[in-house]
Amino acid sequence: MNVLFLALGGTRRPAITAEAEHVIAHGDKVTVLVGTAAKWRKGPLPEGVDLVELSRLEHGSRPAIVRLLLTRVPLFLLRVCLPGPLRGLSKRLRSAYVRRVERPVDRRLARLYRRDPARARERVIDRDLLRGRSIDLVIVGDPESMVVAAGLRDVIARSGARLAYTGTQERPLAGHVEG
Repeated sequence: MNVLFLALGGTRRPAITAEAEHVIAHGDKVTVLVGTAAKWRKGPLPEGVDLVELSRLEHGSRPAIVRLLLTRVPLFLLRVCLPGPLRGLSKRLRSAYVRRVERPVDRRLARLYRRDPARARERVIDRDLLRGRSIDLVIVGDPESMVVAAGLRDVIARSGARLAYTGTQERPLAGHVEG
């Protein structure tokens, strides 16, 4: 069984860590979706837990043509035109390009392909997490994740996963079916 924990707020780290350990002890796979990974550096997750950052997922939702024209082609040209001893110059040009051209253009184009941020979030979570990792159970881990789970209710149901909520620390993994 593949389990996804929604822990966007990071307010219940000890409870989610304990439940993730419980799931791994039963031989299941665990993925934790967080808002920012910085909140999770204090209390590390158990071995075998995959930590996924929502902002990185959403950033990767750019259309392929935008990624090709803004990122891949210019960086390929820098790598080909400035090889070997010019590598230091290439790195400086790359960082200047990203800072002055790629990010501002991407921000402006994002208005077109991310007109509805909630819909873009649904597509990314459905494609990369629910279907990409074949998630069976989605567990809402903290209050901030409740809003996202409510918006993803239909997407979760369409993917065939069940939606559950964490219990208290005394009762690990509410909704987990053993066996």
